[in-house]
Amino acid sequence: MDMAAQLSQLRRDIPGCHVAAFVDLDARMVLALNARSKAPQERLDGLADRARRLLNIPGQQDLNRAVAISSANLEVFLRGAAGSEDGLALVCGLETELEAALDEGFRLLRGVACDA
Repeated sequence: MDMAAQLSQLRRDIPGCHVAAFVDLDARMVLALNARSKAPQERLDGLADRARRLLNIPGQQDLNRAVAISSANLEVFLRGAAGSEDGLALVCGLETELEAALDEGFRLLRGVACDA
C-alpha cells in the first residue's frame, strides 16, 4: 500500500483525526498528507517544523513521541526507529484518545521501516 493510502487508513483508524502527515524531520518537510480539508502550505510547514523541534530537544536522546495540546487540537508527533528522520504528525480533535493515536501511528511507522 502506498503512503497516501496508508495515511488515509490511519485517519480512518483514529477517531477525530483531521490531518495525518508523513514528515522528513531533517528537511522539515511534509512528504505525504491525508487531511479532512485542504491545508495551506504555511500550516504544513509549521507542522513539520514543530515535529522537528519537539522530537529534537537538545539534551534529550532518542525522543520518539511528543504531544502538543491547544484549546482546539491535539497534535501528536512520532519518530520511526531511533535516529530515523521519518516522522509522523497527527492533528486530532481533543476527543481523540491519545493512546489510540500513538498505537496506530507507531504501527504505520513500523510498517514503513519494514518496507525500507
